[in-house]
Amino acid sequence: MNLHPPYPSMPFMEAFTPLLRLFKGMTRKGPGSETSTLRALSLCPLPANPAIADLGCGSGASALLLARTLQPLQTPILALDADGTALDDLRESSQAQGLLPMVKPCTGDMANPDTPPGSLDLLWSEGAIAHLGLAVGLHIWRDLLRPGGVLAFTDATWFEDSPPPEARRAWGAWYPTMGTEEANLRTAQGAGLDVLGHFRLPRQDWWDYFDQAEARCRQCDWEESLAEAIAGVRGEMDLYRRTGYSYGYVFYILQKA
Repeated sequence: MNLHPPYPSMPFMEAFTPLLRLFKGMTRKGPGSETSTLRALSLCPLPANPAIADLGCGSGASALLLARTLQPLQTPILALDADGTALDDLRESSQAQGLLPMVKPCTGDMANPDTPPGSLDLLWSEGAIAHLGLAVGLHIWRDLLRPGGVLAFTDATWFEDSPPPEARRAWGAWYPTMGTEEANLRTAQGAGLDVLGHFRLPRQDWWDYFDQAEARCRQCDWEESLAEAIAGVRGEMDLYRRTGYSYGYVFYILQKA
């Protein structure tokens, strides 16, 4: 499969190639946990036979958990990502767990998925909406939902109006439009979405992700082609260690009016 298909909405995928190689095999490629995913799912009202998609699913930790949890409903989950190698990992995991009929990996563009408008009851996405920008992502994804459909996603969020300058500089480069919880909720409501709930991911979700990332960094320290990516990941860990109180991921659960 292609590592970085040339989707118009994601021109940065070429630059991400070393990071994707570094993170190959990681169950989660960003902060999150089964506990947080299940907490968000508990806030989602679903019909008897929901149509579900996980956009920007990576190697599918959330898609697999959704499939296991919702297995009695016997509804397939579209798991879409631009990184074909991550979807290869998802296929292997789905087969090993007996979930392949329930999980349908698909290479694609989360800004233009092959999903008809108004066809989804639940659109899930952990850590991916930043690639589109919150306002743009909400506008695109809202149209994919049926009336009453639910959008559940995590997004990097400021916890302070005046975060430390070094955090502001770093995230200004990574995610220039990153907002506060209050601003993001206003953006959601302005997009015609009702707020069913929201909560901050616990710090342990970050450290569990960083533990996996550091293990991969140690395994790949000898690869010169990954040196810059490794330094970047370790710099992100250090920044979070010192300034993580000022930002984090927030799970937002929204419903189409």
